[in-house]
Amino acid sequence: MFANAKGGAGKSTLAFLASIHFAATHDSRVCVIDFDRLRTTYNAIRRFQASGVQSFFLADEHGEGRDIEPETVERALEPRRASSDILFVDTPAGFPAANMVPAIAPQAIFVPVSISDADIMATEIYLPELEAAAARIVENGGQRPRIFLVPNQVFGSDQVSHLRSVFRGHQVRIAPPLTFSRTLREVFHFEPGDTNIAQVFLEDDGFFRWMTAEIFALRQLQSLRR
Repeated sequence: MFANAKGGAGKSTLAFLASIHFAATHDSRVCVIDFDRLRTTYNAIRRFQASGVQSFFLADEHGEGRDIEPETVERALEPRRASSDILFVDTPAGFPAANMVPAIAPQAIFVPVSISDADIMATEIYLPELEAAAARIVENGGQRPRIFLVPNQVFGSDQVSHLRSVFRGHQVRIAPPLTFSRTLREVFHFEPGDTNIAQVFLEDDGFFRWMTAEIFALRQLQSLRR
């Protein structure tokens, strides 16, 4: 699951890239659930359906899924979990964590955040909501999802250190940073042969290998617990 209270943090970009990476690199059946009324990820993924990536738009009549009952979300996700190896969920800005995170019950929550004051302040407000929602999953008998802060569009290690300092004390892990890149910011632009997307995977190979390792480790852990 990709979440943050603020728009433009990189949720849709990461959901889009992660889904393509898993389908292409691991021959996985990938499904992306898009809750955002803009349908950015949903529309972008449709070009890659032949590669084994499926997309599904789930939102209420108001556009952003705010009024969908948690039970409706659970019913919608159940068949897609059964037919997929990996399920990614892209959420809009301010997605209500309290009810929706327990309904989705993700294994991992990736929270992209840049070094800007606006991003940091929004994340400081939203993060306790995610942590409380994760605790509710445990209370309901589920496994607590791991929360990863993803330093996005950073310019140096000092900025990553600043984020570590700001969020020290929270039950989160800091992911490898995504350094500032125009190519990363323009992955939704169509280019012949998708050369821009391929370039991002070359530039940020370490990040996507890290994400892959974390997700597969969580899946193995869940399998052992079962």
